[in-house]
Amino acid sequence: MSHARLADAIIRLEKHRNLNLPLRSRDLFGRFLLRLLWKRQLKGQVDFNLAVRDAVDALSQSGAGAARAATGEELEQLRAADQNIVAGLNQRLYAAIGGVRTEVTDLRLRLVDRETATDEVAERLDRIERKLADLDSAALDTRLRHAQLDLFLDRARATAPEVEVGAVPDRAANLEIPVAHLLDGPEDRVRAGREAYVPVVRATGGPVLDVSPSRGEWLEVLRAAQVPASGASANPFVVKHCAELGLPVTEADPLDVLERAGKRSLGAVTAFRFAERHDPAELSRFFDLAARSLKPGGVLVLETPDPDGGPVDFHVDPFARRPVHPTFLRFLAEVAGFSRVEVRYPDGGPLDGWPTTTPDRRPATAVTAATTDAARAGRYCLLAWV
Repeated sequence: MSHARLADAIIRLEKHRNLNLPLRSRDLFGRFLLRLLWKRQLKGQVDFNLAVRDAVDALSQSGAGAARAATGEELEQLRAADQNIVAGLNQRLYAAIGGVRTEVTDLRLRLVDRETATDEVAERLDRIERKLADLDSAALDTRLRHAQLDLFLDRARATAPEVEVGAVPDRAANLEIPVAHLLDGPEDRVRAGREAYVPVVRATGGPVLDVSPSRGEWLEVLRAAQVPASGASANPFVVKHCAELGLPVTEADPLDVLERAGKRSLGAVTAFRFAERHDPAELSRFFDLAARSLKPGGVLVLETPDPDGGPVDFHVDPFARRPVHPTFLRFLAEVAGFSRVEVRYPDGGPLDGWPTTTPDRRPATAVTAATTDAARAGRYCLLAWV
């Protein structure tokens, strides 16, 4: 009930506190009796009305107090909620400001690091440029020395033809090891790739002859695996390099060394970057000698660039004559008497996980797209068992 309605009820009660009752003037007894009765009734009615008014007043006062109390409590709740909201907003605001400050500090540190790294890069570039200048100067000096040596030898031959001039190493021989760095990269990577062949040659139980030792990574892998092995190379620089590593490499033509090996005396013959550097007649002789020197169960391992896989390194190799198709190598192996021939493509991991092909170059088994890409890695390996 509103305050206006309570006030209106109180006013009406006050107006009817003294009632003016209509009485007839002639009926004295009636008037007396009626007046008596009405007084009693009116008195009771008046008392009742007064009680009602008091009750209404009390109710109005208590309702107003309760409303004020309720309003005060709600205001306190609203004030507390507002304080909580403001505190949460302040906390988020301070956290955001702290995050922005941290990010700005981090950016400043990165900027300082980048400036420092830029200075270091510039310094390294200066050192590299100085080294390149020194190398250019050394290369020019080497070319001049070679020219002077040519003139000296020409004069020696012209003035004293009866004097035999000692054999001078082929100038291209000193390029084999630098070219190996260029084509194969770091020695650790080469050793990791050649480890896949260890189980194959170890299963033969016999010594291994490597006809193209180059930097000696394969011989180092065999030595670590405790597989007896040796190498052969006509390049004195390769022999000297391998000797410094403690690797047994004979300075002689590899085919002559293979020919001098006893029949059925070797467990494996290996050749890396060998086939593309020899003509078909030399390759045919190589397969015949390998088949003769391998004992039963022996294996020939020959790795060479794949002509169908984009042989980029073949065009960089100054010693390569032509890429050799795997079908031709398979043909040479079968003619030489090898009983089992496989062509596999490097795919990482163990050798038995590499994809293989049939003689007509179709996949021997279903391979995934990733394996097919690995088969086009640019090189392949021919495995032949006697």
